[in-house]
Amino acid sequence: MNQPKDDGPALTQQELPGTFADLGPLGRESALEPGAVLWREGDAGDHVVLLLEGRLEVSHQTPEGEELVLRHLYPGAVAGEMAALDGQARSATVRARSPSRVLSIPAVRFREFLRERPDVLEQLFWLQLERVRSLTWRVSRTHHRAITDPLTGLYNYGFFRERLAMELERAQLTGDTLALTIFDIDHFKHYNDTHGHQEGNKVLQKVAEILKQTGRRGDVVARYGGEEFVALLYGAGPSDARRFAESFRGAVAVHGFPGESSQPSGRITVSGGVAVFPLDAQDDLALVKAADERLYQAKDGGRNRTVGGATPHL
Repeated sequence: MNQPKDDGPALTQQELPGTFADLGPLGRESALEPGAVLWREGDAGDHVVLLLEGRLEVSHQTPEGEELVLRHLYPGAVAGEMAALDGQARSATVRARSPSRVLSIPAVRFREFLRERPDVLEQLFWLQLERVRSLTWRVSRTHHRAITDPLTGLYNYGFFRERLAMELERAQLTGDTLALTIFDIDHFKHYNDTHGHQEGNKVLQKVAEILKQTGRRGDVVARYGGEEFVALLYGAGPSDARRFAESFRGAVAVHGFPGESSQPSGRITVSGGVAVFPLDAQDDLALVKAADERLYQAKDGGRNRTVGGATPHL
């Protein structure tokens, strides 16, 4: 994370913002050196701090033991109020990231003050709501990066396998069908060797875009790895899945990629294998295996074709 260049203007107790100004007489000022810890995650919530000068860092330890920085606090910010109010343990660690001054208020005095000043309590509520919104946005971005292939923008292999297991379980409970298609770009290594990886990446991106456009809203399309792609079609039977696979194959074949005349067939094409639950397999591993076997049948049959559910495209 980039370090902010400016910690913001220092404040005196008399300059505390808005409704927090009246908290000044309740606390005691103290100075903090960079790295000093105000409290650690799990500590008792026995006081609240208002930051007068410097910058504080709020962090949380992940289940893997890594320190995750949640946010930075600047002069005028309040920290530790939730643990002081509900008596629970601290939910995060707070430390100084630069030379800082804080106003520390005992939790008991803080609670007594709030009984007399509900307007301050309301202000704290809105601050907490804003933090939750900000954290939700950051978690959403982090989650999106974790499940997305960075090159193509499609879902990645890990997310696909999770969704496959989940959707198959749902299909087993409801009696619905579930189709899986696996595609491979024909002679992609030849294209990469001829035009370079940068141009090859552009082909992968365009093929991914075509696949996403071909799918229905709600279909799970993902990069399976290398030049392979998958699509998970909930509720699709053999005819629907074959129609989807052929639509995608045909769209790639007629797209017109730069430099494709150097390909053995004179153009960029894909081959595909289709398998449908429960007709072709009863579990997720068997479904992937069935689709993969049909993909290789399409490859062995001359490429630029799909196999599964009926006579392959010729």
